Amino acid sequence: MDPRKRLQQTRHAVVKIGSAVFFKDGVHVDRLAFVGLIAGLDDLIRRGWLVTVVSSGAVAMGRQGVDEAVEESRDIPRLQALAAMGQSRLMQMYETEFSHYGHRVAQILFSRDDLSDRGRYLNARRTLQQLVQLGAVPVINENDTVATEELRFGDNDELAAMTAGLVGAQTLILLSDVNGLQRAHITEDGQRRLGETVHKIDVDDPRIDEWAGPSQNGVGKGGMISKVSAARIAARSGAQTVIARGKQPGILTDIAEGKRVGTVFEPGEERIVTGRKVWLGSGARAEGTIVCDAGACAAIRERGASLLPSGIIDVRGDFEEGEVVTITDEEGNIFARGLSVYAAADLAQIAGEHSSAIEAVLGYKLLDEAVHRDNLIVL
Repeated sequence: MDPRKRLQQTRHAVVKIGSAVFFKDGVHVDRLAFVGLIAGLDDLIRRGWLVTVVSSGAVAMGRQGVDEAVEESRDIPRLQALAAMGQSRLMQMYETEFSHYGHRVAQILFSRDDLSDRGRYLNARRTLQQLVQLGAVPVINENDTVATEELRFGDNDELAAMTAGLVGAQTLILLSDVNGLQRAHITEDGQRRLGETVHKIDVDDPRIDEWAGPSQNGVGKGGMISKVSAARIAARSGAQTVIARGKQPGILTDIAEGKRVGTVFEPGEERIVTGRKVWLGSGARAEGTIVCDAGACAAIRERGASLLPSGIIDVRGDFEEGEVVTITDEEGNIFARGLSVYAAADLAQIAGEHSSAIEAVLGYKLLDEAVHRDNLIVL
């Protein structure tokens, strides 16, 4: 199906609004742009779409109150304090503008652990489902006030992609300060030159990585590389991603009508997973790593096979049975995630052994597999 037609059939969309979209200079709100975005979100809702918003901007709003410099601080406690000051102001903006259209809003703050833990992930899903039934528009942000460096999302692009899998959205819309993915080339003097916008592309197209580049502004943390990564996360649950310029008047309506704006990233049918695998591919955080030989890698990648102990070369990290692990090849390239049947210490003992030897080595056997294919996702 043409990707633009698929957009018109969207039932649930996650819309991420980056800081660069509704701030003029990293500190002052672009009121005209923000009001236009809320009008666009209302248009999506009136078309029958369910809408979940992922919003940046709390730290920037907090800077307004203390006359902070535009440059982003790396001091985590200071960022947390600024976020605490700005979060209520940010939500007041959303509540005020949405009220003009008769919509209620609900604030949800996620930390990385909220989506890494399977139980909390499911609780978050149930809460979001209830908000939809109550007719509220969820506005999600990272919980910057309690996040620590190792718990922070890479940026809200990743959070938005995880949210798309969480709510089962068909479309992820990333609004930024760029028109979408642009063709690029390196000149003879080593400069990166951007060309025309790519209006649709398969998320696995290798040219994407050549064209994506660093952020062009000092406001957000993202850049095209993070947005491409988010598109690939969203693709695992079957969602297509649109990257578009958020300040363009009527941009959300144009997207909904399938007009030629921004870049549409198509997921590819073979990538789509459901159930627990959505969480494994988008929310779960790995507690360890399993290194596989070439035969095991090929079996998993090409045939969707389980990982057997005989294909394991090395076990890294300290994890318990049932915890999430990344699976890599001998060169360290991560290509899958899954739930380990055995704890790290036991898995290390049976690495390289045939499944028939598990009980003799460990004194017990849970399954023949180290990671069963039902609990494994190829990335």
